[in-house]
Amino acid sequence: MKQSRDVMFARLKNFKTDPEALRTHFVEQIQKMPSTPYRDNRVDYVGWAVTSRDGTMGDGIQRISSGGPGVRGVIPTAACGGCLTQVIETLRRGGLAPYRARIMQLESEGAEMPLHKDSDKETWRLHIPIITNPNCFFEWQRADGSIESVHLPADGSAWLVRVDVNHRAVNRSNEASQRVHLLMGLGVNPSIDMLTEPLLPVMREGERAVDLSLFTHSMDG
Repeated sequence: MKQSRDVMFARLKNFKTDPEALRTHFVEQIQKMPSTPYRDNRVDYVGWAVTSRDGTMGDGIQRISSGGPGVRGVIPTAACGGCLTQVIETLRRGGLAPYRARIMQLESEGAEMPLHKDSDKETWRLHIPIITNPNCFFEWQRADGSIESVHLPADGSAWLVRVDVNHRAVNRSNEASQRVHLLMGLGVNPSIDMLTEPLLPVMREGERAVDLSLFTHSMDG
């Protein structure tokens, strides 16, 4: 793997935040703020925008029309304070140009999100888990139809995932539980030297590319 486009999952190098501070801020501050419901690919979320295009907490959660060419959600909202501000600023200084940062809470439920793509060109999202359980996974469908599944621990790491590859987020816990992630778009794709283990390649050695988008949905998720 010589370029970032060869990778579909990695940890961001030289980044670590305090996971307990994030959890405490979410429980004591964010969770008490008004949330915005969002149904995506048959799965229900509630969310809180951390940065948005107009500074409101609803913008950036629901899928809404574009504000115009080049307009991205970088204005801090009421939720952007304390350790969240530090995280956003650290990522900006690192050159990743984060935008549309939001906290999304996925509940465990019977319906499983279908595999889908969010883009037809190399596109990354950054996830920092705040609350999770061992049955929460991020999954991709490989060219041969097999499923690659990873658990993102809430250990203060920032995880980079490709969303131009067929993917889905799942919470398969049999008990009432939450999956709460801080996630955001990146205005600049990470370079290969920003990525560190664990790394997963888009194509395994000897694998042949097949256009699986013919058999999946193309939605935002």
